[in-house]
Amino acid sequence: DAAIASHQRKLERVKELKKSLLQKMFPKDGEAFPELRFPNFTDAWEQRKLGEILEINQIPVPKPSSSYIRLGIRSHGKGTFHEQVEAGSGLAVDTMFKVETDNLIINITFAWELALAVTDAEDDGKLVSHRFPQYKFKSQYSPTFFKNLIYDKKFKSDLMLASPGGAGRNRVLKKSEFLDIERTVPKQIEEQTAIGNFFKQLDAAIASHQRKLERVKELKKSLLQKMFPKDGEAFPELRFPNFTDAWEQRKL
Repeated sequence: DAAIASHQRKLERVKELKKSLLQKMFPKDGEAFPELRFPNFTDAWEQRKLGEILEINQIPVPKPSSSYIRLGIRSHGKGTFHEQVEAGSGLAVDTMFKVETDNLIINITFAWELALAVTDAEDDGKLVSHRFPQYKFKSQYSPTFFKNLIYDKKFKSDLMLASPGGAGRNRVLKKSEFLDIERTVPKQIEEQTAIGNFFKQLDAAIASHQRKLERVKELKKSLLQKMFPKDGEAFPELRFPNFTDAWEQRKL
């Protein structure tokens, strides 16, 4: 339990550090300079529409006749996931689209819930339907930088405005309005890359602490099963040396 608590504290510290730095290393609304930046970068950041940053990158492939891996996008900025689709599963479309690394991909039905992501090497080659438009970044813009620019409250608000619809969750993103959304970005791709790589390292530290925490939690779960007798039994599977007596039933 002490090890679990220790890993939990370390994880929370790095998450809080990232949250604080995201606030300081990106300009506040209406401003052109972040509070904190890397040395040698002094230019004002610039307003750019997504249509100036992105270009459509749809790569059509024929409807699969055998099993394939489909890419999905979790809402609330929680990244992508993959599903194995077996051969013969019904598809209502004749064309699918292949995913590439370092593209911005979005679920137009749930964009307003921040169902979008910048793809990585694990996503490469997976398939999506036409409801997941894919955009590549123009040469002067860094995909790694934008991973940290698309999950804030302002961007979610912009996506909601670009997703008109009825009551409940029946909202669909208008791609033309999506490309009109403006973001403030560094003029130099070198600054974008430095920021993107810095937060990539923080994300790696968060993932490492998360894995360590999960490993200790799983260890505890396994040992709880082995160091306590199963129902109806009097001996645990695993115990400390020198203890051999049967356990006894006792009322509380």
